[in-house]
Amino acid sequence: MFLNSLNLQNFRSYSSKSVDFLSNVNLIFGPNGSGKTNILEAIFLLSGANSFRASRLAQMISWQKNFASIQGKLNKNNENNDLEVQLIKQDANRISVSHRFLVQKVQKTRKFFLSHLKAVLFHPGDIRLVSGSPSRRRDFIDSFLSRLEWSYASALSQYNKSIKHRNELLDLIFQKQASVNELFFWDQSLIKNGNILYQYRKKFFESANSFFKQNKNIQIQQISLQYLTSIISKEKLDSNLNFDIKNKNTGFGPHRDDYQFDNISFPSEDKNLANWGSGGQQRLAVLALKLAQVNYIESNYNQTPILLLDDIFSELDQDHRHLVVSLCKNHQVFITTSSPRVQKLLPSAKAFYL
Repeated sequence: MFLNSLNLQNFRSYSSKSVDFLSNVNLIFGPNGSGKTNILEAIFLLSGANSFRASRLAQMISWQKNFASIQGKLNKNNENNDLEVQLIKQDANRISVSHRFLVQKVQKTRKFFLSHLKAVLFHPGDIRLVSGSPSRRRDFIDSFLSRLEWSYASALSQYNKSIKHRNELLDLIFQKQASVNELFFWDQSLIKNGNILYQYRKKFFESANSFFKQNKNIQIQQISLQYLTSIISKEKLDSNLNFDIKNKNTGFGPHRDDYQFDNISFPSEDKNLANWGSGGQQRLAVLALKLAQVNYIESNYNQTPILLLDDIFSELDQDHRHLVVSLCKNHQVFITTSSPRVQKLLPSAKAFYL
């Protein structure tokens, strides 16, 4: 699959912008603040309707505008697909924003929309995955799987709602304003949806570790992801009930899951790269995770994802840059950079200057 063109209206800094792309490598040049990352963000939206940097949808709509439109022409299996995401401000204060998804100019559900464009993003902020907070790592895996599987996105939404309502109810029980029996509905929802999240996460981590072991790069072979999970069940919820009531919070489950990046070659018992890995080793681990994402999409969906590289070459040494360059040979790639030297690594790329 590849993206033929992109048309933006009232999106970020662009009141109107149209770009045609090559089916292989596209280099987007420009100084900081020129809107390079806006292009990648727009393409990323077409893959799943979520931003990798905006905390609110309204932030992506141009100043003093009521809507934004992101349109892309996608060639998939030699068929053209017109994709569009519309962001529309709903209220007088223009804070509430809704999505609208269109395929071939016809409005569709998000579930249907997700099945079209697959993309993997390489972003400098991802370097903090290794040593960052568990919530950052959960958000990363949730974003990835939610863009691939509607059943995961739906289960995650239902699980988060159930956690919120259960915790509110735990507070009322603590104050003796509600009965323990009222937890039954929310407990059942947590068990059902939590198991769906666990199974998808487990499948991805197993796939990633298998990919690492079989990789030709010896350094990547030494990387392992350790999934740190607490499987939710009726027995665990019952046994932890008094503790949860006391703390007015559900103390375990997928919302507490974590994973760590290990290097199996470390001589110590603690092989966590967050504790012992150098900056270069941590960057390689994140790069390996991204490569595992690409492999997961290709293996499970029989699709070649589009790669979005946001100034990633500035974060990598020479050897690791060549890993990325080799990946570019078989994918459509979008690379943002402010350095002309990147073009020397990819002489066949089409260059855009902003």
